[in-house]
Amino acid sequence: MSVRPDGIHQRGRSAVLAGQERLDVPPGPGSTRWGLSLDVRLDPAAEQHLDALATEASAHAGPGQWLTGARGSSHLTVTYLERTWREVGADDEDVRRYAALMAALAAGTPPLRWRITGLALADRGVLAMAEPVDAAPGAFRAAVLERLGGLGAEEAGYRGSTWWATLVHFAAPVADRAALVDWVDARLTLPPLLVTAERVEVVRYAYDGVRTAPVALSAAALPGVREGAAGGAHA
Repeated sequence: MSVRPDGIHQRGRSAVLAGQERLDVPPGPGSTRWGLSLDVRLDPAAEQHLDALATEASAHAGPGQWLTGARGSSHLTVTYLERTWREVGADDEDVRRYAALMAALAAGTPPLRWRITGLALADRGVLAMAEPVDAAPGAFRAAVLERLGGLGAEEAGYRGSTWWATLVHFAAPVADRAALVDWVDARLTLPPLLVTAERVEVVRYAYDGVRTAPVALSAAALPGVREGAAGGAHA
């Protein structure tokens, strides 16, 4: 069943208030989370905005959480490429295959744009919900999933047309449950923030002692983005 923003928030809200949030641990051999993924990075102004929201959320969530939405880490996931985590480099045969697929699709893809429209509380953390500005993000995701076969069908059923950027992953029990729920409840709708993806990346995830963050193994620019262009405007 596809992820729905209202369903995410209601389940997450209930889990946090009941002390049943799900805690992440750093990825390691055999982990069935944090597999190789295809991510898009956001423009600097959007990164700064998400960084501020992540910092606010963490003040209520308490110490030990991962600020995934911090600058240098914030992203939108197009899809998993593999389910199981493994430590690989850019020279891995499968990574090269994913990179070639990404480059071929990126060459025909216009800049990807979303509007951050509000937050949601998930059972694993705090999310910034993103709505595509036009059909391009959905078309790009669909083209990738079509080429991934079985995993692509699984991901299509899970993510559907929903996009989000994780601000905080819970890695420790939430410190102030009521305050965090109230903070997110007050931000279910936000003034829309236009965000632009300037590149797409094949990433692995690595724990850096502070959070688990994406590490680019290969990147492809999206056409139409000017060299040095800056995006991120309220719309």
